[in-house]
Amino acid sequence: MDVLVLGPVQAWADGVAVTVDRPLERAVLVRLALANRVPVPDGRLAEDLWGAEVERPVQRLRVVVSRLRAALGPLADVIGRTPAGYQATVSAADLLAAEAAAQRLHTARRGGDHAAVAAAAREALALWRGHALADLRTIPFAAAEGERLDDWRLSLTVAGLEANLELGAAGEVVTELTGLVARHPLHEPLSCLLALALYRTGRQADALERLARLRRALSEELGVDPAPDTSALELRILDHDPALRASVPRVVAERAKPAAASVEPEPQSRPAPQVSAPMTSFVGRGREFATLTTRLAAPGLTTVVGVAGSGKSRLAAELARSIGQSGRPAVLVELAPLGRAEDVLPAVAAALEAGGSAAAGSIDPNGPLPGIIAALAGGDDRERPLLVLDNAEHLLGPVTELVTAAEGFSVLVTSQQPLGVPGESVYPLGPLDRSVGVALFIERAGLHGLVTAAERDELVAICAAVDWLPLGIELAAGLTRTLTISQLAQRIDDRVRLLVGGARGAAGGRHTSLRVALDWSYELLAERERAVLRRLGVFAGGCTLEAAEAVVPDGELERGDVAPAMADLVNRNLVTVQTDGATRRFTLLETVRDYALARLSEADEIEQLRARHLLWCLDLVRTIGAPDDFAAAESVAAVFAEWPNILAALERAPGTPRATDGLRLAVEMHVPWLARAWFREAQRHYAALTDAADIAAHELAQALSHYGFHTLMTGDLESAAVQLAKAGELAAPLDDPELAQTVRYYQGIVDIERCRLPEAVARLREGERLAVRETQGSSFADALGTALLYSGDPAEALAAYTRSSKVDAAHEDEHGLSRGLSNQAKALLGLGRVEEALAAAEESDRYARRLDDRQILPLNDLTRAAAALTAGSLDAAESYCRAALAHEEDATGLARIDLADVLLAQGDTAAARQLLDEFFAAAPGGVPLLAARAISVTLLRAEGDDAGARALLEQVRAEFAAAGFGWQRYTDRLVDPGLPA
Repeated sequence: MDVLVLGPVQAWADGVAVTVDRPLERAVLVRLALANRVPVPDGRLAEDLWGAEVERPVQRLRVVVSRLRAALGPLADVIGRTPAGYQATVSAADLLAAEAAAQRLHTARRGGDHAAVAAAAREALALWRGHALADLRTIPFAAAEGERLDDWRLSLTVAGLEANLELGAAGEVVTELTGLVARHPLHEPLSCLLALALYRTGRQADALERLARLRRALSEELGVDPAPDTSALELRILDHDPALRASVPRVVAERAKPAAASVEPEPQSRPAPQVSAPMTSFVGRGREFATLTTRLAAPGLTTVVGVAGSGKSRLAAELARSIGQSGRPAVLVELAPLGRAEDVLPAVAAALEAGGSAAAGSIDPNGPLPGIIAALAGGDDRERPLLVLDNAEHLLGPVTELVTAAEGFSVLVTSQQPLGVPGESVYPLGPLDRSVGVALFIERAGLHGLVTAAERDELVAICAAVDWLPLGIELAAGLTRTLTISQLAQRIDDRVRLLVGGARGAAGGRHTSLRVALDWSYELLAERERAVLRRLGVFAGGCTLEAAEAVVPDGELERGDVAPAMADLVNRNLVTVQTDGATRRFTLLETVRDYALARLSEADEIEQLRARHLLWCLDLVRTIGAPDDFAAAESVAAVFAEWPNILAALERAPGTPRATDGLRLAVEMHVPWLARAWFREAQRHYAALTDAADIAAHELAQALSHYGFHTLMTGDLESAAVQLAKAGELAAPLDDPELAQTVRYYQGIVDIERCRLPEAVARLREGERLAVRETQGSSFADALGTALLYSGDPAEALAAYTRSSKVDAAHEDEHGLSRGLSNQAKALLGLGRVEEALAAAEESDRYARRLDDRQILPLNDLTRAAAALTAGSLDAAESYCRAALAHEEDATGLARIDLADVLLAQGDTAAARQLLDEFFAAAPGGVPLLAARAISVTLLRAEGDDAGARALLEQVRAEFAAAGFGWQRYTDRLVDPGLPA
């Protein structure tokens, strides 16, 4: 069966039209066809159909799929069900054909075969029958997908017209382009193409007028300036740049010309997280930008290589920004601030989550690679994110491992050397073209219209002295605030040429080709600006003005000196300004930062600056967390906005006099690390810092207690117990009730996780009794409830949960209520009060949705599944379990176990066996392991292995007794009519 989507939806089977009347059923068929035989999780499919706020999405989805199967009649088998979700053995035939033609178009483009580009564009455009998915635009995913496909249609039209223009058909394409521009007046590529066509027909004035009208329209309607390439084209037309002539003699070619009236897409793309924009425009690299844009449209690894200062990072950022604005996700990861191989994957995971390509918390911080690959594989080829890894030369090993695992996805790497992996496409980035280099100097120096013919020759000499490298040109341009062009030309030849020339292939430090340019820039600074520049090198990932004012001053340099010095450094292009919303960050190019750190070391200031930097980080985290102890997501995000600086401060502290303050910083980071589930990261820093000298016993005990908790969350229960025991020993003689309670609480959690339930109950009861604060008592009561539930006492568990929730309600703690009501639902279900349990789960859902709490929602689905299973509603139980499973990133949670239990009730032993095998292969522990062992007894019985079931039953009963485990949800599985009671 084929589904056609490039117009109103059609379905065909063996040449006969298949009618699906209802829009929702038609939308499900299309969504599964677009997945290209890959299963679509229930939650994702439901959200695509109804949006994120729909009630009972999985149940509604089952009804729609049932109706679709009925409408398909004898073809119903094309819709299948897998553990991962619904799957269809159908394809979007017209879209696949258009993509194949587009691939040929891109291949021809890379080879410079304009005739083949035009033919491929014509072939692809002929497949459209109107607006894509025109009859489904009221469905959320179809509206977005249809808009994207129509934007793609316009892009193919532009590609075909551009090819014909390169073939010499300027006169013929002017008319068509004029009509398209009239319908899309804000579409820059169309206006630029029309301007170029006009120029090539001898109408220079009309070409410039076209670009001027575009500039006015963008300013009046959007409040933005034209793209850098548009401004560059305007200058090139003014200068009669010979390169603007057609690249080949005119030949007769069949043009990609769809009917003008049929092209109606809007040029705007869907909103997407954007790479933060620098304050300066992007000048030059137009050819490289276009070539790489084409390459990155297809899956594969592209590595941009070049010497330091060649503009790799800026080009990568502009590519990411442009692709993000086109509607395709683009995630930029700056590797320069990272110093260790282990930091690469967490940085990539954080960037994917921050950019929206992965749900918050969806990537396991303890093993992020599978989650990263899953995020890169999200959606179809046109929706899969581009991953940009910038400045990889010092982390080649981990980056190589990542891109190898990500084979088949779009990855752009910048590095001073290739990665050397199979399938890598290496794109060398050399010096700028002469005209572009001069244009860059003029732009950065602010000399538009002010350069004489004699000065232009001097500009050429200046740019040549820095080998036409963008960074050298920008640094030299910054000096025009102090020197005339003539003075600059006279001096730069003497001071820069030797080292620039000698840097090719020469051994030596990073960025040696620009060392003299930086020396000279530094020597021209006043002492105040020199001090500020070298001290800014202590910041990793940049800083705000307030941060610089806190760290940079000393006895001779006052706080009020920093801002004017920074302004001067920005004017000289030694400091870069990035704008992120209302915040401005000041950053150093890595070349300049390396240089600043070297100067800082020469001035014997590096240790005192690192000490002030660490204290600033400590004060920052304390200040952000003071109002609400990081209860708000915005507080956590504010801390991680400065993570490169915090990470640098933590990593530079061990083994120095700063280790004590480093440990204090780790303690302050406890809640943010917990909120992001960065347990291994926290564990690493505590391990390096807990031996810090000269720290008070109560501080060390607090640090060890946090250390033990994070170790516990990584699964190392024994080490966590040892660390918490040490914390307890330190806390015991201190007469500090708050500290003693913190240690006791964590030890109770460890007891639960280790399935030492009697000990957990005793410890947590004592903690609740001794609570020094009402909210502390609430935490103990909630944990006690869990220990009691697992012990088989749902009535006492409900009482403890209720005590905790009353405090949460009094303090308007929505997260506490979301968790507490979810726990109450489990206890109520254990008491047989099913309706009350479902009502509590529903109320918990309301809080969880407000908080986007992806941990609580699936737990509530498991409660509903258990209720449905008890009532004999096996299909509903399966749906709830699968909805919960869609949120689980590893195989050690309860969703797999409960789904296996439901499948056994349905008689599907093979699928249940697969789920349990996956679970046991992940080497689980604690309560989930005991639960899975109980379900395994039922599995062996269902498979006919009575002897094995009896043997396992006795083992599991003994394990339950030793742990004090009595959760009825699973102990019931040990009572089977076919086995001894």
